[in-house]
Amino acid sequence: MKTIRIISRKSLLAKIQANIVADKIKEEFSNINIEFLTKETSGDIDLSTPLHQMPDPGVFTNDIREELLNNKADLAVHSWKDLPVELQVGTEIVTTLKREDPRDFLILKQDSIDKEIINIFTSSPRRKENLARFLPEALSWKPKKINFIDVRGNIQTRISKLLNSNEDGLVIAFAAMKRLLSSPQFIEEELHLLNFLKESKWMILPLSENPAAPAQGALAIEIASHNLELKDLIKKIGDEATFNLVTKEREILKKYGGGCHQKIGVTILNTKKGEILNLKGETEGGDKISESSFIPVPTFKNDLNSIESFFPSNASSSQIFDRVPLTGVEEDVSNIKDSGVFVSRGNVLENIKTISETNIVWTSGVETWKKLASQGIWVNGTSDSMGENDNPPVGLFDKVKWFKLSHLDAKEDKLELLSTYQLVPKKLPKGIEKNSHYFWMSASSFKFVFNKFPSIENANHACGMGKTFDEINQLIPGKVYPYQNYQDWLDKIIRAK
Repeated sequence: MKTIRIISRKSLLAKIQANIVADKIKEEFSNINIEFLTKETSGDIDLSTPLHQMPDPGVFTNDIREELLNNKADLAVHSWKDLPVELQVGTEIVTTLKREDPRDFLILKQDSIDKEIINIFTSSPRRKENLARFLPEALSWKPKKINFIDVRGNIQTRISKLLNSNEDGLVIAFAAMKRLLSSPQFIEEELHLLNFLKESKWMILPLSENPAAPAQGALAIEIASHNLELKDLIKKIGDEATFNLVTKEREILKKYGGGCHQKIGVTILNTKKGEILNLKGETEGGDKISESSFIPVPTFKNDLNSIESFFPSNASSSQIFDRVPLTGVEEDVSNIKDSGVFVSRGNVLENIKTISETNIVWTSGVETWKKLASQGIWVNGTSDSMGENDNPPVGLFDKVKWFKLSHLDAKEDKLELLSTYQLVPKKLPKGIEKNSHYFWMSASSFKFVFNKFPSIENANHACGMGKTFDEINQLIPGKVYPYQNYQDWLDKIIRAK
C-alpha cells in the first residue's frame, strides 16, 4: 500500500485542512495510506510582528516547502491565501479542492453595542481599508470612531485574545470559522470559546463591499515539482474551476504588487448565471479602487441591438406599485424568535418597530442591510443581490428555520413567507408597452405589465441576478437576461444605443 506524507502547520485549523485533503484522497484511492506531519513556521513563532511588516512573504509556507524539497514530506496543505503571489522554483501548487466560503466574518462582543469608540482586532491592511468604509453604515448604531488593532496567532488564539481583552471585535476568514465549528475536537476542547461565540454578535461581510484576499477559502496542495507520479495522482482529486478562479484572483493582485501588505481585496465568484468580480481597496500609490463586474455565461449573454426605446429611463420612474404596509403584522413579526428573518426590501419593516435580537437577520442586498442598520437592527449578512437561491442565508451554530418578509402576493417555495405589505398598482406610464428594452425591478412588475400587454413578450427583457430573474425566466424562458443591477444595465444600454 502506497503511503503519502501530508504536512501542514501545527494549528488545529491546519490539521483539519490536511484531513479534508486526506479524506478526498482516500475517497478517490482506497489503496493509499496517509501519514500526517506538522511543522512550526517562522510566522507561527514570531507572534509580535504585524504580518504586513514581515520581510518574508512566505512566513507560513516556506518552512513547510523546505520539507518537500528535502523529501521529508510528499504533499503540503496550505490556506492558499497564505502563499506569496510569486512562487519559488522547486515546488508547485498542483490543484485545490472546491472552495469554502471566501467571505470575512466579524465577531463583536454583545456589550460593545452602542459604544462610541470600538476597537477591532485585525492585522490585514485590506480589511482595515475596506471595513473602515463599510462598517459605519453596516453596524446597528453609529460609533464615532472605529479603530483597528493588530493581532497575531491562530484562530483560537485570536478569539481568546478578544475574549480576554478590552477590545470589541475580531475579523477572521469565515471559511476558518466554518471548518473549526465542524470539528468535534474544537467543540470538545474549546467549549469556552464556543460559548463566547454564541453569546457574541456576528456578521458575514459581503464581498461587494469587502472582497477577500485572493484565494481565501481555498486549500493549496503543494508538491515538489519533480514528483510527477504524485502530481498526476493528486490532480484527480482537484476542482479545476476553483483552481482557475483563485489563480485569476492572484494574478489580479500581482498587477498591484501582491503581498499581505496590500490594501486590496479581490474575489471572483462563479455562479450558474455567470462570473462576478469584486475588486476594492487602495493601491500603494494611494489610489482608491472599486470595481464590480458580471460576465454572464453564454446562455445569458445579451447582445444589445436595435434599441428604439427603453424602460425605465431612471430608477425613480421604475415604480409600478405603491407599497402599502399591512395592519396587524407587527405582532406576528415580533413573535418570531430564535429563527432566521430574511428581509427582501428595506420597506418591509415599515410600521414594525422590532425584530427579536434572538433572530438571525439576512437581507436581499447591501442597500437593504444599510437601511435596516440605520433603524438600529443588527444584520448578520446579505445575499448581496444574487438571490437567496444562489447566495442563501446562513446560520452558524444550529439548524435555522427561516421566515421571509415580503409582499402579500410574493411567491416563495423555500422560506416561510410572512407578508408585511401589499402592492397597489399605480397608473402605468403612457406607452409603456411600446418599448424595445426593459429592466424589471421585480417579477411582480413584469407580471403586471405582461398581463396587460402580452405583446411585450418579444421585447428584450433584463433584471437582477436573483429571484426576479428566476421567476421571469419561468414565464418567458430564454427571453430575459441577468445583470448585476439596474445601473449596470443602463450603462450598457446607453453605450449600445
